[in-house]
Amino acid sequence: MKLGEFRIEDFETQGGATLDLDLVYAVHGEPNAARDNCILVLTSYSATHEDAEDLFSASDVLDLSDYCVVVINMLSNSESSSPSNTPAPFDGPRFPLMTVHDNVRAQHRLVTQGLSIERLRLVMGFSMGGLQTFEWGAQHSDMVDAILPICGAARISRHNSVFLEGARAAMEADQNFRGGDYRSTPEIGMEAFAKVYSGWVFSQDFFREELYRNMGMDSVADVIEFMKGYFGRREANDLLGMLATWQAADIASNDRFQGDFDAALEAIAARAIVMPGSTDLYFRVADSEYEVSRMPNAELRVIESKLGHVAGSGLDPIGKAAIDEAIVDLLSRP
Repeated sequence: MKLGEFRIEDFETQGGATLDLDLVYAVHGEPNAARDNCILVLTSYSATHEDAEDLFSASDVLDLSDYCVVVINMLSNSESSSPSNTPAPFDGPRFPLMTVHDNVRAQHRLVTQGLSIERLRLVMGFSMGGLQTFEWGAQHSDMVDAILPICGAARISRHNSVFLEGARAAMEADQNFRGGDYRSTPEIGMEAFAKVYSGWVFSQDFFREELYRNMGMDSVADVIEFMKGYFGRREANDLLGMLATWQAADIASNDRFQGDFDAALEAIAARAIVMPGSTDLYFRVADSEYEVSRMPNAELRVIESKLGHVAGSGLDPIGKAAIDEAIVDLLSRP
C-alpha cells in the first residue's frame, strides 16, 4: 500500500465557501499499461482507508492482485481535510458543509488529474461510501464501468435524517462542547453519541439473540463501549462534519439535476449491483428497490443478515461473502 496526498487549491463548495483541500488516499497495486484496471473504494462514516480494506480483502472468492485499488478518505474523516486539521478561518465548527457532491468533485480531480486515471472498472463503498458511489454513478457514468453501493442510498430518507439529528443533539448537549469550540474532548457528549448510535447501527435481532457475543462482547454495555471506542478515534467536530455530509446526501441536489431524483437515477448508466441489508435501520430495502427500478442497468441483491447496518461493513462473514461475489460478478462482465 502506498499513501498519497492531493491538494486542491481554492476549492469552492456547493455552499459557496472557498478553501484549500487535501485528500489523503491509499493505493494498493499498480495501474496496468492502459491504466484501465483501477477500482475506486470510498470510505464510510468515521472510517479511514485502513478500515475500508475489510471490503476488498482477499478471500477464497476474491483476488484483486491484478487490479489497482484506490481508496480515498472522505472529507471530515480526520485524514483528508476536516474540522480538526484545517487552519482558521475554517477550523473546528467553522469548517464548511462538504456535501457528497463536493466530495465526488474533489475525488474526480484526484483520480483524473492526480493519478491520471480516465477509466474506472468499479466504484464501490459501504454506508457513506455507498452515498458517494451513487454520486459517482450519476455524475460520471461516462468513465465508470460499474458501481457497487453497499448499505447506502442515492439520497437520505427523512427517517434517517431524524436519527442523525438525535445523535447530533446528544453530542451538542454536553456543556463542554461549547458550540464546537471545546477545550478538551466532550466526554459526556461522545458517550451519549455512542449510546444513540449503538441502538441504530445494529438490528433488533442483534440484541434479541445476543449476537454481540459472536463479536467478543458479553453485554449491551459492552456494545456501547465498543462504539464509544470506535468513535473515540475521531474528534467531535469531525464526527459532526461527516454527519452533516450524510444528512445532505441527495444525488439530485446539484446544478445538473436540479432536484429531479428520477432523472439522476436514470443517468446512472454504469452496471450496478445495489446491496442493502435486510435488517439495516438506516438504508431500507424498499428505498433500494425504488432506486434500482429507475436505474437502467441495475440489479438488487439483499444481504440477508441479522447484524443490521454492520452487515455491509466487511466484518460480517455473510455480508463479506455476498460483497466478494458481487465484486467478482461486476469485474467479470464484459
